[in-house]
Amino acid sequence: MSVIAAVSVPVEDFPLGRALEETPDVRVELDRIVPTGDAVLPFFWAWGEDVDSLVTTLAEDASVEEVAVPDRVDGGALVRATWTAAPGLVAGIAESGVTLLEAYRWEEFWRLRLRSPDHESVVALQRYCADHDVDLRLEWIHTLAAIEAGEQYGLTDDQRRTVVAAFERGYFDDPRGITIEELAAGADVSPRAVSKRLRRGLRNLVDATLAVEE
Repeated sequence: MSVIAAVSVPVEDFPLGRALEETPDVRVELDRIVPTGDAVLPFFWAWGEDVDSLVTTLAEDASVEEVAVPDRVDGGALVRATWTAAPGLVAGIAESGVTLLEAYRWEEFWRLRLRSPDHESVVALQRYCADHDVDLRLEWIHTLAAIEAGEQYGLTDDQRRTVVAAFERGYFDDPRGITIEELAAGADVSPRAVSKRLRRGLRNLVDATLAVEE
C-alpha cells in the first residue's frame, strides 16, 4: 500500500542545503513542481536577489552534473538540475524508488516529504543512507488511507474535530469569533475538555509538521 513519509537530514547532507549555506538570502521552493519519472528534484524555484550565485555554487558541487535556469520571474527563477549518481541522499532517493514531493528547511535540518509505493522502499532508503553515512531521520510514515482519514498528524478524532471547529468558527481570529465556552456548548462537552483537546491537538499538529528534533 502506498505511503507518505516525512524524513529529515542535516543541512550538510542535502545538496541544496550545502549550496544555500553559501547563499543564505535565497529561498528555495520544491512543492510547486512534483518530480515525475526517474528524475529526482529536476526543477525547483529559487527566490531572492542572489539566485545566480546559488546556480554557480550548485554548478561547482560534485553531486550536480548540470544546472540551468530555463525561466525567470520577478524576484526569482526556475532552476533545472541534473544530479550525478554519486552516493548520497539524491542517489538514495532514486535507487530506493521513492518520490520527493516537498522539502523545506527548518533551522539546521531539511525536512522532506516522500511518496513511496510501500514501506519497503522507505526502509531501503534508510538502509542506503545508513550505508553511505547520510544522517537520515524518519519523522513519521503513514498509509494514504490514514492520510485521507486525517490520522497522519497524530490527532485523535476528538482533537481533530475540535481544532477544525475552532478554526472554522473563528477561534483563532483576531478578535476571536467564538469562545471556548461556545465551542464546548456546540460539542456538548465541558469547556475544560475543549481546552484540553485544543491544546493537545495543536501540540500534536506542530510536532508532526514543524518540529524537528536535533
